[in-house]
Amino acid sequence: MNIFEYFRKNKQNILIITTIGFIGGIFLGFGGYYIRDFNAINNAAVVNGVKIPISRYNRLVSQSIENYRNQNNDITDEVIKSIKQQVLRDLIQEEVFWQEAKKYGIKVTDQELYSYIMSIPAFQKNGIFDRETYYKTVILRLKMTPKEFEESQRKRIAMFKLREFIVSGVKLSKKEIEEYYKLRNPKTEEDKQKLYKELLQEKQTAVLEEWYKQINNNLKVKVYIKDL
Repeated sequence: MNIFEYFRKNKQNILIITTIGFIGGIFLGFGGYYIRDFNAINNAAVVNGVKIPISRYNRLVSQSIENYRNQNNDITDEVIKSIKQQVLRDLIQEEVFWQEAKKYGIKVTDQELYSYIMSIPAFQKNGIFDRETYYKTVILRLKMTPKEFEESQRKRIAMFKLREFIVSGVKLSKKEIEEYYKLRNPKTEEDKQKLYKELLQEKQTAVLEEWYKQINNNLKVKVYIKDL
C-alpha cells in the first residue's frame, strides 16, 4: 500500500494519536516557514515561540510506523521519511490551531473532554466506558500518560470548535442561491437541498482557506529535525 493511501484510509486511527485532519484536504501547509537549526537537542520544532518536544515527536513516529507495519505494509526508507514528515506537520498544525483557539477564547471544559473520551469505542467494553481499558490502551499502546493523552484530546476538541466558530458566520445570499440553481438546474426539492449544502460548503472552504493564509503570514516555525 502506498504511504499516502495509508494516511488517507487510516485517517481516523491516526487522528487519535496525532490529531490530524482537523479540516481535511484544504490544509495549506506551513513548510514554507521551516527554518533548519541543528543545534537543538530537546525540541522537534518551535511554533511562535512554543516548543514541541522531540520526545513526543519520536513517540508518534514510532507509533505511526508500528501501525503501518501492523497492516502488513513494507517499511522502507521512503515510508519512514514520509511518516516523519507527516507527524511533524501534524504536530505543527496542532500547535498552530491550539494557539489560534486560545486567541479566540475557545475553551474545552473537563466535562466536554471526559464525555468525548468516554465515547471512544477503543476505551469501551460492551458499549460502556471502561477505566481499566482506557488506562491500558493509553499507557501500553499509545505510550502516553493519561494526562498527556487528555491534553492532546483537549486540543483536538478545541480545533473542531475553532473550525465551527470560523464557518459559523458564513451565509448564502438569496442571489447566490438563485444563480447557483440556474447554473446547475435542479429538478427536485431534494436536488435543491443538495446543491444548497454544496454551495455552502464551497463558501465555507473559501473562508477557511483565506483564514489559513492570514495565519501563514504571521507564522514563525523553526524545525530541528535533521533527516526530513
